[in-house]
Amino acid sequence: MLRKPLLLAIDALGLDVWHMHDHRLVRGARFAVGEHAALAAWLAGRSVAETCRIVVNLADEAYEIEDLPRLRGGDRKALLARRSAAWFPPPAFARNWSLGAPPDGRAGAERIVFAGLERTDALLPWLEVVRTSRLRVTRLVSAGSLLPLILALPATGGAPLRGPQLVAGFTRGGLRISLIEDGRLHFSRLVEHCTLATARQSPAWRDEIERTRAYLLAQHRLASGSVAPILVLERAEAVHTLTPAPTPAENGRPGVTFAGTATAGSTSGGPSDADETPSVFETQLLHALLRAPGKIGWSLDAAGAGMPLHERLRPSPRALALACVVVAGTVGAGVWLSEQEAAAAARATEAAARSAREEAARIAAQAPTQPPAPPTAPIEAPVLAPPPEETAPPITPPPCAPAVAPPPSPLPTPQRIDGILLRPDGEALVWLDGTLGTARAAGLHRPRGQAPALSARHDGRRTLRTGDTWTPPAAASAPSSLPATGRAPPPGPTTPLSEAAERSTAEAGG
Repeated sequence: MLRKPLLLAIDALGLDVWHMHDHRLVRGARFAVGEHAALAAWLAGRSVAETCRIVVNLADEAYEIEDLPRLRGGDRKALLARRSAAWFPPPAFARNWSLGAPPDGRAGAERIVFAGLERTDALLPWLEVVRTSRLRVTRLVSAGSLLPLILALPATGGAPLRGPQLVAGFTRGGLRISLIEDGRLHFSRLVEHCTLATARQSPAWRDEIERTRAYLLAQHRLASGSVAPILVLERAEAVHTLTPAPTPAENGRPGVTFAGTATAGSTSGGPSDADETPSVFETQLLHALLRAPGKIGWSLDAAGAGMPLHERLRPSPRALALACVVVAGTVGAGVWLSEQEAAAAARATEAAARSAREEAARIAAQAPTQPPAPPTAPIEAPVLAPPPEETAPPITPPPCAPAVAPPPSPLPTPQRIDGILLRPDGEALVWLDGTLGTARAAGLHRPRGQAPALSARHDGRRTLRTGDTWTPPAAASAPSSLPATGRAPPPGPTTPLSEAAERSTAEAGG
């Protein structure tokens, strides 16, 4: 048999823990404001991990209505996300739903309700304790979202009325007044100072309902001619009324209907608060929370909003065990693959060596056996006749002075353009590293236009302005064909030495 989830009710006075026992709601514990450590100790003492559902009944929830273009798919989702973030900057506790076409019948428009918590100071500490415990949150719902489900309970008639209807119910946190139309929530408000104890002494609770109705008429959420009936989820004898019995609508003022029959076997108080019984509306909220589908309420990620990242991502023991198994399997597979690759490499090396040995043996077997060639006598180089002696001494050219290479010219240094001045006569002046000179002398020229800019002569596409860096072109160096003395070398002999030697030999023979 499946265990029923724990039911947690959070309001401005603290947190109540409820659970279902023998078809009765039994309060398990109650924690006042600030008793977060006591709740953590109570949850740690439970034997098994359980699921829980949370209902939030705070006065910090606001409702806004806006008419938007009718879109579909990703465009509609993106538009709703932008508008929801505009109404409620913390998007974790914001939601929206459609009311259909606007009442004026405009084509291509859709009326959207945006609801969310404006302050989360009273909620986040409780959610942090729940998230750090072994509880698993399956629902996180506001009290206003459960009202359409409450109206569908047999105790309230079994089905919501057609048209607008004001529904009021008492909780220990105050009086909640909501506008329900055609089974959809349009507005909800919690009046904290109006509790069931004060309602027994004074009919001021009725004035709060009329004040809410006047606000809805002023905001055009109720038509000016509509008389929305009032349904009070409480017994008539439990509150102070002007008339003992429910009255119909009189003089345009809506009548009040009491639906104070709680569900069968509704609640049972705990030992610490046996003298305090929950109201009918609180009991119906808990029963509706048990029947709440997963599509209503806030996202389950909202339970971790405001928590540190390491707390938000804390894994469960089962997830840790599964992660260890996955890591061990991955490491083992890596080791096995490396061993297989090493064995395959060793087999390939051995096969290559064996193939090389076989190929060498095959080549040695096929080679023919021939006797070695006899040694051949070395070929003697021919003896050349000595050249004839020269009768005339050789002519020796005079020594030339060694040529001294000129020193290399230094490379140009990049200079920063500190300013540019365009003169009316067309001349341009430029400050390079604080030195004023003409642009022409620096290798620059003035381009067309009135802007204080210069261009390089060799690259007209580059524009230089104040603050840029300019490297002037290198200065042209003179040719270095002459020696360092500045005089041409003396002319050499016009007759080659070999021709003079031949002529002397011919004369000696004649």
